[in-house]
Amino acid sequence: MAWGLAEFDAERRGKKEGYSAGLSDGISQGIQQGISQGAQQKAIETAKNMLTFGDSIEKISQVTGLSEEEIKSLIK
Repeated sequence: MAWGLAEFDAERRGKKEGYSAGLSDGISQGIQQGISQGAQQKAIETAKNMLTFGDSIEKISQVTGLSEEEIKSLIK
């Protein structure tokens, strides 16, 4: 089956659109992941500071959203 110029252009256009959509989705996911990691790192920094001030693990958990296990691991 021979392809005409129109079919070739349509396939090429479709591949380009698919690539662009995939790239855009990948960038969006990367940004979201970076934001989440940054928020987690900030919570850990806050927890460490609160530990130095002698705040309770329960209070730190409430403020930062970290689990008590995560906070206990920072003490070690």
